[in-house]
Amino acid sequence: MNPLDTPVTRMVLQYDGSAVRLLQALVTEPLHPRTTKHGKQPAAVLIPRDLRERLGIPEGELLTSRQSRLERADGSAAVVVAYVDLLCEAGSRRDEHEVLRVGTRRWYWGEPGGIHRVSAWREILTTTNGIASRYTREIFHPDVVPVIAPASARPEMATSGVRRRLAVTPRARRSGEPVL
Repeated sequence: MNPLDTPVTRMVLQYDGSAVRLLQALVTEPLHPRTTKHGKQPAAVLIPRDLRERLGIPEGELLTSRQSRLERADGSAAVVVAYVDLLCEAGSRRDEHEVLRVGTRRWYWGEPGGIHRVSAWREILTTTNGIASRYTREIFHPDVVPVIAPASARPEMATSGVRRRLAVTPRARRSGEPVL
């Protein structure tokens, strides 16, 4: 059984644009961004090796990154978003978005008891006028974007089978994967 195989999860993960409007419709209230981290880090920490190689980015190049949360009115997070700016021109009307990978990972949402919940995530490459401008990783709260966790399966494992060019990775912390 694919833990990402619910209609809502497929819709959000395969959408090739900003998921904010979709998420607002799911939670039926406006979501407000709050930046939680901002700074420069080496590309090797922020971007998966295969994407760095595809774009020709040296692993030691310092890139500007930002992590934020889209929060409900009560302050609870619906999604954690990490951006890595590759160019300073992202945000134009000529942006194109490519969903690179999707999967599941355990994530701490600040809930009582310190529980890390299995959550869906996706990686997106944004290009502006054909030039890579932003790498984005989004982790979705499981109450908003459901993850099927059958009792017989280990919760951090995902099976392949997501349609089109998407590939589900077995675990979120594999070698070469960025740290959020």
